[in-house]
Order: sequence, then C-alpha cells, then structure tokens
Amino acid sequence: MEVSVIRNAKELERVEPFRVEYLLWGTKKIPDTYGYLGFVPGEGFYLKMVCEEADPLRTYTNALDPVYRDSALEAFFEFEAAKERMVPPIYLNFEVNANGALLAAYGTRRTYRTYFAKEEMDSFDCKAQIDADKWSMSLRIPIGILEKIYGPLELKVGSEFTCNFYKISEAKEMEHYASCFPILSEIPSFHMPEFFGTAKIVDSQKR
Repeated sequence: MEVSVIRNAKELERVEPFRVEYLLWGTKKIPDTYGYLGFVPGEGFYLKMVCEEADPLRTYTNALDPVYRDSALEAFFEFEAAKERMVPPIYLNFEVNANGALLAAYGTRRTYRTYFAKEEMDSFDCKAQIDADKWSMSLRIPIGILEKIYGPLELKVGSEFTCNFYKISEAKEMEHYASCFPILSEIPSFHMPEFFGTAKIVDSQKR
C-alpha cells in the first residue's frame, strides 16, 4: 500500500483509495467500503473512510463508547518503535461510528489497552458525516502523539509502517466483519497486528 504525501487535508481525496473487501468469519456481504490515507510531513496522517450504507446503526455518542457494536469503520496502525524495550510492539486502534463517537487506544494486545487523554482525543479531530446513501468518518493522527508512544520516528518519503482497515458491526441483526488486508485466522479479532499490511510513504509528484 502506498501512502501519498499531501500538503493538507483538502488534498486527501486526490490520493489512490484503498478498499475494505476481504470478508471474514462467515460474512457474506458488506456495503461498499473504501478510504483515503495521506501524510503531511512534519504534521501527521489524515484519514477518511467511506461506507455506502444508508441509515447506519448509530447508538453510541460518547468518546470511548463500544462503537463496534454499531456500524463502525476502524483503522489500526503499528510503527517501528525507537524504544528497544517496546517488545512486543505497540499498535493503535481508531474505531468510529456514524455519530462520530471515537474509540481510540494503544497497547501490545487486545486487552489492557491504554486510552488517550481528552486533549489527545480532541487532537484527532474526529468527525462523521451522514448522507442519503452513505456515511463517512475522518480524523488526523498527529506525529506528536505517535512519537509520545514510540519515540522519534523520522517519518518521511520511503518510511514504512503497517496497518489495516475494517468494517464491522457486532449487532446480531446485521453482524459482519471485513478488512483491507486479509486476516488468516479462525479467531474473530481485528487485534492481530501480525496480519497488518505494509504501507510506504511516497511522493506522488515523483511517481
């Protein structure tokens, strides 16, 4: 996966979209789901995900609510730690419903994760938008927050990291799971960084 350098968030939808289309754990069908990820040097990442789903289930309204029980879009990231003691590696999860409620945390495994402080949550600038036949979420991931977790990252053209993107609902009447990169496990869980795909920051002007 290539992540293009952009100048600002307004250029995000000019980049090549990624698709969430690997159906998992008995899922037969999901609404068309795709997204855009761009990198602003010295600032951080911008992400937008879109789901062509009308009237999505949206029960939860507060930060850190269990939005995966609604219709949710999710993005997980893992960067190379500068801190040698960080074994196993830490990964981040961002989970959003159509109300714009954000569940975000980091840690080395599915349980005992560390939640972000309120000012950090605010810095993600998470938003959702509902249209007649689709909904979307957008957020930013500041380099400062990443380096607070990982130490110096020196992110630039040529840098690599791993990630995966998901569509989920645990609601029994519409339960479904899908990912951008395949998860080769019979255990239903998105918290499997061993199945994240590799992303590389590229200069789209020089391609």
